[in-house]
Parts: sequence; C-alpha cells; structure tokens
Amino acid sequence: MNLYIIFIVTFLNCYVNGVLTNRLTMFRGRPNDMYGMVRPPVRDPDEVLKEIKPQYYDQRLNHFDDKDNRTFKQIYYTDDSHFKSGGPVFVMIQGEGDASPDWITDSSSFMVKSAEQFNAFTATLEHRYYGESQPFNDTSVEHLKYLSTEQALADTAEFIQYLTKKLSLNGKVIVFGASYAGALAAFFREKYPNIAVGAIASSATVLAEVDAKEYFGVVSDSLGTECSQNIREASQTLDELLTTPEGVKKVRQMFKLCDTFDTTDSLNVAYLIYNLAMSIAGAVQYNQDIDGICRIMNDPSGGTPLQRYAKQHGLPGDDDCYDVKYTDLVKAMNHTTKKGVGVRQWTYQVCTEFGDFVTTNVKDCLFGHNIPVHMHIQLCSDVFGPQITVQTIQKAVDTRNAYYGGRQPNVTNVVFSNGSLDPWHSLSVLQDLSNSTKAVMISGQGHGADMVYSANETQSLRDAHNLITNQLQEYLK
Repeated sequence: MNLYIIFIVTFLNCYVNGVLTNRLTMFRGRPNDMYGMVRPPVRDPDEVLKEIKPQYYDQRLNHFDDKDNRTFKQIYYTDDSHFKSGGPVFVMIQGEGDASPDWITDSSSFMVKSAEQFNAFTATLEHRYYGESQPFNDTSVEHLKYLSTEQALADTAEFIQYLTKKLSLNGKVIVFGASYAGALAAFFREKYPNIAVGAIASSATVLAEVDAKEYFGVVSDSLGTECSQNIREASQTLDELLTTPEGVKKVRQMFKLCDTFDTTDSLNVAYLIYNLAMSIAGAVQYNQDIDGICRIMNDPSGGTPLQRYAKQHGLPGDDDCYDVKYTDLVKAMNHTTKKGVGVRQWTYQVCTEFGDFVTTNVKDCLFGHNIPVHMHIQLCSDVFGPQITVQTIQKAVDTRNAYYGGRQPNVTNVVFSNGSLDPWHSLSVLQDLSNSTKAVMISGQGHGADMVYSANETQSLRDAHNLITNQLQEYLK
C-alpha cells in the first residue's frame, strides 16, 4: 500500500479509543481532503438547510499587470436569510480547499450565528487554484505562478466590490477566516481597510518561518508530561533501531512496513518519522481523542513505549504493508492535473511564500531528531524545480513578514483567536495589539474551533465567542 495514497483519506474520526483507524492523513499540517485546514461545520441531521447554488465571478488572473486581461471563473456563494436592509456584509474568506456553502447556511457556523444577531448578508469566496476555481487546466509550475497571498487578497477585494455594487449592499463589511484564511482575513483588513471595517482571524498563522520547530513543542504540551515522555522514549528507540540492519528489520515488523523500505536514503527515514509524528500531531491539532492516544501510550501493559507507539499506527489485516518511499511522494506531487484535493497547490504556496516547515529541531523533541528542514526543502526542489532553495525560501519568508508584519501587523479592528491545544498558535498573535485588536486563547480547543457554534460549548469557547461578538458590535458602530 503506497503511503501517499493514505494521505487522501479524510481526517475526521480517524481515532477510535486512541487507535488510528485511517492513518497518516496529514501533510504539512493540512488534512488531505477537499477542505484543507479548516473543517466545515458538521451538519445537524435534523436541520433542513437552504439550498445554495454556486455562482461564478469572472476574476482577473493577474491583478498586478494592467495589460493582462485574462480571467477565470471563481466560485462564490451568498445567503440573505438573516439580512435586513442596511445590515452588514459578512464574508468568509476560504483557504486551501473547496469552498463550502455550509459556512453561510449551517446554524452551527459561528458566522451564521453572528449574521442572525446582526442581520447580516453572508457570502463566501473560493480561493483561486482550489476546488473548482481553477485558472488553468493543469497545475504546472508555469501556471502556478499566479497562486499567492497577494493575488488572493486582491481577488477578495475585487469580489466584495463587485458583490456590494451588484446587490446594492451599503452595510459595513467584516471578513472572517481560519488558519491560512485567518491570516488572509487579518491581512485583508491591514491592506484593504477601505473595504472591510474589521476581521475575525481564527488560528491565523500570520508569522512565516522556514523552521516551524515550535509546532511539536505545543504538541508535547498538549499531550501532557507523561504521554509526551513515553512518545519521546519510543522515538529515541525508533531512531536507534533505524541505524542498524537488525533494527530496521524490527521496525519493519512493528510498523508493518514493506520490505522495500530503504534506510540508506535519509529522506525515506525522515518521511516515515514525519508521518508517524503528524498522525499524532494531527489529532492534537483538531482535539481528536487525545485522551485515547495517551491512554495507550501510558499503559505499561501494552509493552515498551515503542510497542505502544506502533499500536497507535496499526494497519488492519495481516497482509497489507506500508510502502514508504520518498520518491513515490515526489512522483505523486508531480501530477499536474487540476483535479485533486489541493496538496500540490498548498505545497507550492509553502515552498514559495511562507515555509512553516514542521521539524524536530528542538532539544528533547518528543518525535526524535530525524525531521530536518532539509527534507522539506528537498521536496520543494524535487517537485517544483532546483530554482527553489533554502535561500529563496528564506527570502520569501523575510519578504512576507516585512510586508504583513508577522506577529506585529499594522492593523486595527481584528480579533485573533487561538486554541490552546493547536500547535499552529505558535505562529499567531497571542497578545492584544491595541484596544481594537484583541487576542484570545481558548483553553482546551484545537485549530479553528471558534468558527463553529454549539449551545453546549465549553465556557472558554463561550467566553471567546462573547468577546468576538462584543468586538463586532464595536466594529459595526
């Protein structure tokens, strides 16, 4: 079984009592399905949702070349169920995945809940190069050059101006977003303050880093001392075993790796360790049965820490094995069809704009020390060409942080909300920047959790939602 194929399995409900039922479904911190980083609201089976049909806007391909008149069809959805004349316009900025209309129709969407309270018109725009909003028939490197944060922000500006004029919407505009799209929301308020009076930026990764080594540090904190220590011991033993032929044989047996697993290529080792680590980290990122994971890791009856760690990643059945080859990943990533779940496009963005490569480059990392920056840089080069180097990525990261401000954006009227469990909060704004730009840490919550509303939500989440609502009232005065 090719390891890359397993990436395509949906991340939701991947843990059952701490055991991974669909393993290795994260890549670069992104679940490998059509929705990307932020999961749409889970529909109430008893709720009858209004049917929302996709609409299409003729978007400019290149906003920064007046001589380029090419356009492409960009999907958007709108809903006026809660709108009253003169009310505001709430726009959900989408990130690296298909646009879901549930964000503007489902009662469990916090933006919908807010629209009810403020009588807002709601809309959402699909990000260029994701879903059906494809400028070209393929995703070749030549065609991907128009995929950037700056172009996406300009898309949003053009769309909002078009929509408000077309429908004679005169109310103030607030943009919402989570994860990468949360950063887009904050950046949009920063760069287009004449269009949006405020932004709700959930789990917004505004700081770009080549080496996002803090990510696994948050994972360790979220798992707790005992659980993290047991994973650390398992990782240390695994690292040691992978240095000898006999040890490699044991690892193949324990983790059901195919005989083709070759440790003479350090990229194969890094690829294996990375995916074992991200299967645990992904559960933490989305607060998926952390207790179940630690129940297994902390149970001495399950054998050594490494045996317990292997149990977390077990394949069902006796005949299957994991074929772990870095070269297979490169081949899969080099498919340039526009169909798919957006992994190639997302990888292009991290390779050319913001890095955020998760590594084990910290002392006593719970996942050992076999995931270097080099693995990520090599993948960028192997997939998109040798012109991408550590120097070009560092330059792109420095440019992005200088332009948008990193953790200190020059912005007003933004709420930066983060979950305490979410490893990506290490790249967000964690302190108030001003009286109008607030930061809130939501205890016991994961990535983008505040974008969803529930009548039974925790007190910390309720407090965060109350803060956001109060800020919306201020922004809309």
